[in-house]
Amino acid sequence: MMRDHWLRTPDANGAEPWPSIDWDLGDQYNIAEVALRRAETAPDASALTHHPIDDPTTTLTYGEIANAVDAVTGLLAAEDVEPGDRVGVCLPQCPELLIAQLAVFQRGAVAVPLSMLLGGDSLSHSITHSGASLVLTDAARAEAVASAADVPTVSVDPGNYASSPLGGLAGVVDEDGVHLPEAGSAVPTAPDDAALILYTSGTTGKPKGVVQGHQYLAGSLPGYQAWFELFDPATAQAARVWTPAEWAWAGALFDVVYPTLAMGGTLVSRERRSGFDAEAALRLIADEGITHTFMPATALQRIRKEADPTAYDLGSLAVVMSGGESLPRSLLSWAESTLAPAIHETYGQTEANALVGNCSAAYPVQPGSMGKAYPGHEVVVVDEAGEVVPDGDVGEIAVRLPDPVVFAGYWRDDRATNETLDGDLFRTGDLAVRDTDGYFWHRGRKDDLIVTAGYRVSPLEVEAVLQSQPSVAAAIVGGVPDEDRGERVTAYVVPADGATIDAATITTLRDAVRAELGAYKVPRDIEAIEAIPETRSGKADRSALFGTDER
Repeated sequence: MMRDHWLRTPDANGAEPWPSIDWDLGDQYNIAEVALRRAETAPDASALTHHPIDDPTTTLTYGEIANAVDAVTGLLAAEDVEPGDRVGVCLPQCPELLIAQLAVFQRGAVAVPLSMLLGGDSLSHSITHSGASLVLTDAARAEAVASAADVPTVSVDPGNYASSPLGGLAGVVDEDGVHLPEAGSAVPTAPDDAALILYTSGTTGKPKGVVQGHQYLAGSLPGYQAWFELFDPATAQAARVWTPAEWAWAGALFDVVYPTLAMGGTLVSRERRSGFDAEAALRLIADEGITHTFMPATALQRIRKEADPTAYDLGSLAVVMSGGESLPRSLLSWAESTLAPAIHETYGQTEANALVGNCSAAYPVQPGSMGKAYPGHEVVVVDEAGEVVPDGDVGEIAVRLPDPVVFAGYWRDDRATNETLDGDLFRTGDLAVRDTDGYFWHRGRKDDLIVTAGYRVSPLEVEAVLQSQPSVAAAIVGGVPDEDRGERVTAYVVPADGATIDAATITTLRDAVRAELGAYKVPRDIEAIEAIPETRSGKADRSALFGTDER
């Protein structure tokens, strides 16, 4: 059973490196129970070290977090949250976010992570479309949440850790960190019971709600062990793991947060309310003795351009995992020589995490490749009919079902679900070549989704906002190659009658996208054109403006 399984140290000299995995998880499986199992055997072990913006650093043990989760589970029950209800959580990296999400899982409810970056329209869609009955948020986002949807909220302001190690949750936990009498008990859940709805951009315009069960954690664990090379309990429990990625995304939550706790390690977090700071990232790695980190390629590019790694003692750093966007070969080489001895690029999606990637202990890193399939996942390259193509041919990346890391479907969208779950295959929409040694090489996407700085952006939702402005008659949005961000969101607009697309108008258009969708979806380039080119069938010809991405 994977819940108690550890991958053995692989043999990099040609022998089969991975054992087969029996995905029988039993009748009950819950993310909170698995993540907090060490509280039963080592309650005083360090689970989370947190760096607030203003307050001193605080460390919570597995026992303290488990007690707090019990208390917040009781709070959810008092707020009439029932098993299966959806609960939004909109907070920055902080203990309160972790405890709140774990309590939602323990209550048998469904967590809806909400990015602090979301604009009004995207925030409203995520809350209302999910049918959230409650949102836990802080003062910085309370007004935006209230404006976005008519839903009850619970105020959880991170900080004040000097008074209580549990900060904004001190109101439901006593000063010693012991749960109150009204603490809630765990609700039994099956492995495939819904645990999360993660909203991710798609080609239909509005973000789609990806429904993942509790087994999503189990399915992510082999990849976590492989890309971080954590093959025994002692090594994993000594690990100190951090990511700058926001804890509203699958990549942060299931590449770092919950696998680290499930393996008994120490999670490191740092609250921030502004953009990525390269110097602060290196300082945190040095000061906290970070051993493993998930860094998107954009963050690595920022460090390379804006900071001096030689000014910091980075000797503790063993592995840097990078995912969410392509890692340029020159950046990989620089990171290997400057940051850590092992830089592992990985591939997965919100719909199916931790599928393919590198592991230097098992096989050499091939610069430019996506790596090999991680244990427990049968990843194939198929044609339109679902037949596996010969090695060396381009096809669509697909995953054989059943697989616990593959989503249950899109929330309230059977059509999109049926287009993606095809018989015994999950179709990723990504094109690739598999070579004779088992390495995958990315060849772009079947659709037009933009991946910028690790974020997925639907061109259609950006186009809708631009076209809602009085100065724009039509708009087309796409991604163009960008050295720092992978792709750069770019827009071409046809001016409305009498309108001029000057600098002031462009600023207005960008502000509109930022307000409705979030800062990361704002086009970096906006250019006026007379007409949008069309294909022979009358559709917008994106390739005429944006070409084909052959990353």
